[in-house]
Amino acid sequence: MYQHHPLPGPRSDGEQPDHAVAILSVEGHSPGVRIVDVNTDYQRLWGGTREEWLGAVPIVVQQQAVNQQIFTQLHDALNLLSQDSRNTFEGLGGREVSRRHDGSRMHIEWRISAMGANHHGPMTLVLTQRDVTEQMENEAQLEQLATTDMLTGLVNRARFDAVLKNELNRQHRYARPLSLIMLDIDFFKDINDSHGHDAGDQVLVNLAVLLESNLRRADCCARWGGEEFMLLAPETSLEQAVQLANKIRVAIKTASFPIPGSVTASFGVVEVHPQESVKSVMKRVDNALYLAKEKGRDQVSPIEVLTSAKQA
Repeated sequence: MYQHHPLPGPRSDGEQPDHAVAILSVEGHSPGVRIVDVNTDYQRLWGGTREEWLGAVPIVVQQQAVNQQIFTQLHDALNLLSQDSRNTFEGLGGREVSRRHDGSRMHIEWRISAMGANHHGPMTLVLTQRDVTEQMENEAQLEQLATTDMLTGLVNRARFDAVLKNELNRQHRYARPLSLIMLDIDFFKDINDSHGHDAGDQVLVNLAVLLESNLRRADCCARWGGEEFMLLAPETSLEQAVQLANKIRVAIKTASFPIPGSVTASFGVVEVHPQESVKSVMKRVDNALYLAKEKGRDQVSPIEVLTSAKQA
């Protein structure tokens, strides 16, 4: 019925196996599941010949613990059929991370369904599988493109908004310190006007690298827009955030950038208040940054409340 394919690997046209299929036999009162037949793509996916697979336990995913858990779920579902004739087997399915024979990771999409009508004696099941690694990688790449600033590689504004909301919710539940730092490169328009936009872009790229190298893994750094950046620091009090901002301020001032002279930045720093809204904390950090600019730039301002208008 099916061709032999003793070794795992791609098809002759270079494509990965499409739909691997294994026909399974199972007794409703027994956890034993055995292969009755397999197609060529199943042999390509897992290796071995059809004869070697006949009577063997099928591979749903190349992880013993996960494989066993799936068969336990299958056994429990089939047991319900024997206990009540009104029950039906709806099938099982999911996506799992597995390994190829060369050790590389792959994502397997699988489903086990009944062949023909459900009954309460020996059952014939169909296991279908697809290698969806390329699809998953494409989805991950699209997700990265949607959440990453293309110039600097930092988190973009849309993604930062989501992270900030999540951290605010966590702060509201557990009353843990959470601080926000907003920084703006001083006189960035002059950099573009004097040295060109390519030089200005390189300043932004170098600054992004500097910021990430001075933050902890738990911190989130984003390009907010233009020459503005946001730093979200969980488990960080206002005093600690001011120290962090000053550390970064000095690092920027003393760093080498692809333009003559030094580059400086101004910082606004706030600690989130209990039950504070996103709108409120963003207004306060923006106001704090405005004060740092007003004080002469190359400053860190932790002022909480300001009544002056935002600088244009």
